Amino acid sequence: MARRIVEPTQLPLTRTARIRVIYADTDRMGVVYHATYLRFMEQARVEFIRSLGFAYADMERLGYGLPVVDLALSYLAPAVYDDLVSVWVGMAKLSPARINFVYRLTVEPGDRHEFAGPEPLELVRAQTHHGCMSLDDGRAARIPDAVYEVLERRWDAQGRA
Repeated sequence: MARRIVEPTQLPLTRTARIRVIYADTDRMGVVYHATYLRFMEQARVEFIRSLGFAYADMERLGYGLPVVDLALSYLAPAVYDDLVSVWVGMAKLSPARINFVYRLTVEPGDRHEFAGPEPLELVRAQTHHGCMSLDDGRAARIPDAVYEVLERRWDAQGRA
């Protein structure tokens, strides 16, 4: 059964990254290789976290990581070489030990040479769930207070979903 994926633009905390597709992103069929979308999502997520006031590397320096523990992804249309992909990312859930993100990847009108439609071309909808873990022993852990407080404060200021 397919999971319903929340629309990131309906969430209080969102960010958009724009990523140009290069030849190395494509497969032999000339479309973006399926796993490349995960890298696009990671790039957007890392910049989103940075926009909230800390870098993911700061969390690692504190001895913690946020590995993906669950992923749902629906491919809707392919991206091709030279597309400018918009990656919308939003924080869908925050708890002391987990963060959930949702994504929508599109090619906006004018960002693909052959695409002149009035509406964005939707490529992918996805969500990732991340559990906090200690880098020392690999065990589940709470998100460090300094990081959690920044996230919670920003989320509360924008209005929780």
